[in-house]
Amino acid sequence: MDLGAGTGQFALLAAQRWSNVVAVDPSPVMLSELRRKVTATGAPVTVAEGGYLTFEYPAGSADLVYSRYALHHLPDFWKALALDRMRRMLRTGGFLRVWDVVYNFPVSDAVERIEHWCSTGYSDGEGGWTRVDLEEHVSDEHSTFTWLLEPMFTQAGFSIERAEYNNNGIFARYLLRAV
Repeated sequence: MDLGAGTGQFALLAAQRWSNVVAVDPSPVMLSELRRKVTATGAPVTVAEGGYLTFEYPAGSADLVYSRYALHHLPDFWKALALDRMRRMLRTGGFLRVWDVVYNFPVSDAVERIEHWCSTGYSDGEGGWTRVDLEEHVSDEHSTFTWLLEPMFTQAGFSIERAEYNNNGIFARYLLRAV
């Protein structure tokens, strides 16, 4: 399951390997593009409208939930509830993969680190973000610190199998196991 699937980049790749892929997103615009891609490729992807807090899925039936660059849309309170909901969707031993903007530096370094990030821009190979884009992210989105997010994972019923942080302390990738 791809929660926050957007236009389906991960879901379409996953469908090359697995036959039961569910792509979920709250945006009708994103879903329209995703449906177009699914139709064009014939990929075995079920497309559903919903989000972390609204999508219903049978408890204990998912093997993998994937979330890339989407969890930061929720304030921390709602992140905790979303993580709890994702854990309930997963079977015990299933995996949650989270890849997002998560700050991995001391609060005392925050202004300097964020200023540096905004001043250099960012590109992930799929596109880029300007200083204005990054400043907008910092002011409007709900990215959080690793020391706040990681306890949420364990409280929701996950063990952290792997945590990877990029060199600038802005991005994190997690592989979590449902326990």
